Amino acid sequence: MERWKTQWTPLLPKSVSEVLERLDDDAPLLEIRLRRDRPLELVFDGSDRIVYGNNKAPIVTEEELRALCARLMEYSAYAWENERKSGFITVNGCRVGLSGRMIRKEEGVTGFSSVSGVCVRIVREVKDCAKRLIPHLVRDGRFCSVLLVSAPGCGKTTLLRDLIRIASDGLHGAPACRVGVADERFELSGDANGAVAFDLGSRTDVISGISKADAAVRIVSTLSPGILAMDELNEADDAQAVSDARGKGVAVFATAHGSGLDDLRLRPSMRTLLEAGVFDRFVLLSGVGCVRSILNGNGERIAFETE
Repeated sequence: MERWKTQWTPLLPKSVSEVLERLDDDAPLLEIRLRRDRPLELVFDGSDRIVYGNNKAPIVTEEELRALCARLMEYSAYAWENERKSGFITVNGCRVGLSGRMIRKEEGVTGFSSVSGVCVRIVREVKDCAKRLIPHLVRDGRFCSVLLVSAPGCGKTTLLRDLIRIASDGLHGAPACRVGVADERFELSGDANGAVAFDLGSRTDVISGISKADAAVRIVSTLSPGILAMDELNEADDAQAVSDARGKGVAVFATAHGSGLDDLRLRPSMRTLLEAGVFDRFVLLSGVGCVRSILNGNGERIAFETE
């Protein structure tokens, strides 16, 4: 995967690109937030920075923001067509959140009439970040079903992506498995055009561009995976797809938002999965790449890590 500067500086307004070019390549940049007639906000791991133009002028004008949206939609036309109702598009494997005035018609929300803000979440491929988890996720020579849990922005997707790669290639003592990825938003594979831009391993198949639940059904029915991988379990349909896969002997790698299991129990669909014992392991993250606890299927701590 190309470095984020190579990906994003050609797309962003010149005033923003000039700021980003001054950053070190290894700067822990997580988000680039542009707001119409407002300063630029850069979000780093543990801090943020507000950047103004000359004489405290806004760094992004309405015209520049409109031009940026046009470029992003052109580069991600398919994603824009299918995801506009949800308030984001996907470009270069990165989720781009949108704010502004939305359009509501009889059939529901149909998209934006104007965009006032853009939030680019920087995606990085961090190989072997999941290596330390492997001894806790393999039992009797097989992968457990695991749910990665954290608040937004703590690296769940990055960890899941690497876990898929390790399982697919059988690395670090892990058994090699066929992995089927239900990649609704193109964030795991990194490309909206059917290609796989990130390294997901040699035994991985991806279905993208449709709902996670629909993709999961097709993967389990037609691709014979040993593992089904899904990012961000949310809807009741997601929970049903995960339950069905487990009932057919397929292990599941998935992520969910929450600070712990108590948070998950507040959501009916997640509570159902917990009560059914669908997951054998829970990995709780407390920050970017920081594993707070590893729990067994009963919610009991079996490992604790600080890095």
